[in-house]
Formats: sequence, C-alpha cells, structure tokens
Amino acid sequence: MKNSTAIILGIFMVLAFGVFGVFFKQSRQQQQTVKVVGYATHEFESNVVKWTVSLSQRVSMSGTEEGYRLMGKKLETFKKVWEKTGIATEEFKVFPINVNREYSNGGHSGYSLTQRIYILSNDLKEIEQIAIDPAVFVNAGLAFDNSQMEFFSTELEEIKKELLGAATQNARERADLIVSTTDLKVDKLLSARSGVFQITEPYSTEVAGYGVHNTSSPTKNIKVTVSAEFSLK
Repeated sequence: MKNSTAIILGIFMVLAFGVFGVFFKQSRQQQQTVKVVGYATHEFESNVVKWTVSLSQRVSMSGTEEGYRLMGKKLETFKKVWEKTGIATEEFKVFPINVNREYSNGGHSGYSLTQRIYILSNDLKEIEQIAIDPAVFVNAGLAFDNSQMEFFSTELEEIKKELLGAATQNARERADLIVSTTDLKVDKLLSARSGVFQITEPYSTEVAGYGVHNTSSPTKNIKVTVSAEFSLK
C-alpha cells in the first residue's frame, strides 16, 4: 500500500515539474514587439462663429438708476441695428448687467455698468466684416468696450476620430519601415495610446502638454500622435 502511494506521488511530482517546466520555458520566451509613434494632421475650416461684445456705462455715486436706464436704451439700440443686418443667428444671448465700484484718489467715485452679449452664427464672413468695421453700430451711437470673435466647428468630433485612425495607420507604416530590413513582419496591434490634440492656426508651432484649442482663426490645423505597439512574427 505504501509502495502504491509512493508511486502515485512520484507520478504527480513528475507531471507537476513537467507542467512547471513548460510554463517556465514559455515565460522565458519574450514576445518580439516594436513600439512606434504615429502622426497625423489635417487642416479644416470652422463653420460657426461666436461674436462677443460688451456695452458699458459709467455713472456717479448716485446715478445707478440712471445707469440701468441708459444700459437698457443701448441694448434696445443694439437689437434694432442687429435686426437690420439680416444676419441669421443660431443663438443670441444677453447676460445680466454687472455693476462695479469705481475709485479715484478721493475714494469711491461712481459705478461702471457692463453688459455682455454674444451671438452664434454660421455666417462667418458677415460677422467678421461687422466685427472688423462696426460702423453700423458706431453710427447708431454705440461703442463696444470689448469685441471678440471665436471660431468653432460642429464637425470637430468626427475630424478627431478620422485623425486617430490616420495616426494609427501611420504608426503601422512606420513599424513596417523599421522592420523592413529584417526577416520579421509586423503582426497585430497590441496597444495604442492617443496623445492630446493640438488645434492651432495654420503654420503654428504652438504645442502644450495638455493640448491646444485655438479659437481665434477660422482656418485651423489639428494634429495628434498615437503611441502604438505591434507584435512581430
């Protein structure tokens, strides 16, 4: 009985060492891979413009009520002038009036009332022309304390998807080039990690670790990298 038990234990030990040996051998055989960074860039045009302007009025210490009345007149004038332009808008947003204290050498001297308005439109050229030369508003007695244009694209997410695919394909092409002088071939994509998107004006060298999204230019250039690892066969 003891001999039978010893024989069985011996068989199990042989099998265990055999299985362990197979796994040990496989673990020692490192898979050959190649790591590359793919790159892709694309130039595109914005199809939405956001024009932001600020109206303001300065009043004395006791002139707050009058200030609100004057700001109301300015807003109504702005709306009337805008309607005459005939430019279609996706959104016309008016923000509440902001009141700030003003000081001089003698202390509190009055108040400054400011109101911000922004307009979203697909008519980029028309908005740009008015922003550059706001004669229609100046002739109506309006002056802007601030005027800013920002350009966006409603197709940006689709552009990003296509660019990631192009960067991954570029990584594959680079991997093929790297191993072209060997007897190895690029096989499967093991991993891929996207870098941040750099959206700049054309011919810009601006980059940032957290990405760039320039909104000042209607024509934009978008760039991205993809770090990829491929198995070899």
